[in-house]
Order: sequence, then structure tokens, then C-alpha cells
Amino acid sequence: MQETPEKHPEFDPETYTDPILEECYRIKAEISAQFKKPGELYAYLKAMQEENKRNGIKYVSYYDPSKHTPSEKSEDDD
Repeated sequence: MQETPEKHPEFDPETYTDPILEECYRIKAEISAQFKKPGELYAYLKAMQEENKRNGIKYVSYYDPSKHTPSEKSEDDD
């Protein structure tokens, strides 16, 4: 349901900017400027994770192998 413009006369959708989205776009631009390829970003994040582990920060895995059963091949897959 859309509200009529009379309820919010100061709101102009043409010039409105969401501050949260603006911050996300700024961060994205910074990351894109620093890392030209996704592999570079991955290597950086992996190195940071290893450094944090050496400094005693513990990481928790949310993966529970007991909840994931391997799919069995059906006879039709052959």
C-alpha cells in the first residue's frame, strides 16, 4: 500500500538517499579500490583469519555434519 505524497510533503524520492545504503556503497567502493580481484580479497581475509587465530581469537563453525547426510546416488544417475 503506497502512501499519498500529501502525508509526507518533505519527502522527495528523486533526492532521497538512505544513509545506511550510502555507507554500504562507500565500503564497497573502498574494497573494490583496494582489491582488484575476488581472489585478492579472499587471500587477505584468509590471512587475517590465520593471524587472529594465532592471536588467540577462536572461530566457531556453524556447520553440523550430523545434520547433512550425503545424497545417495540413484540408479538413474549412472
